[in-house]
Amino acid sequence: MMKNNSAFQILVSFGFLLALCDCLAAPSSGDAKLDSAIQKANSEFLTAVKTGDAATIAAPYADNGVFVLPDGTCIKGRAEIEKMYRTGFEKAGPPKSTNLDSKTITLDGDFAYESGSAEVTGEKEGKPVTRTSRYLTVWHRTADGEWKIVRNIVLS
Repeated sequence: MMKNNSAFQILVSFGFLLALCDCLAAPSSGDAKLDSAIQKANSEFLTAVKTGDAATIAAPYADNGVFVLPDGTCIKGRAEIEKMYRTGFEKAGPPKSTNLDSKTITLDGDFAYESGSAEVTGEKEGKPVTRTSRYLTVWHRTADGEWKIVRNIVLS
């Protein structure tokens, strides 16, 4: 009887771990190239934020991409988006920590919509300050089949 109970507990634990892994897995659009582009951009963003590498953060944007700040201000063009990040790093330095949670990806022809949340902890007057926000990133498939960010909207 004890062996059956142990086997049952193992099966329940295994099922729980599978369910947990499924919940923690990155969302998928069904388009391998898009999923790869999003995973790469998000991974590189997290690394580049730690080192203040504005060029890497701006790299996945289309030349005419637009970054919309929570107050509605629009930063237009990859070069200006890179400049925005560079200026921010020069003023405040890289954040102490950053977390990005991509929650959904919806594919619609040559466009895709990624939504999620972010948490950034910086420092102000020697004290940690954490900002949380939601985001909506619009990706576009280019003529050569690559995926680029055309809009990135940050909501506070």
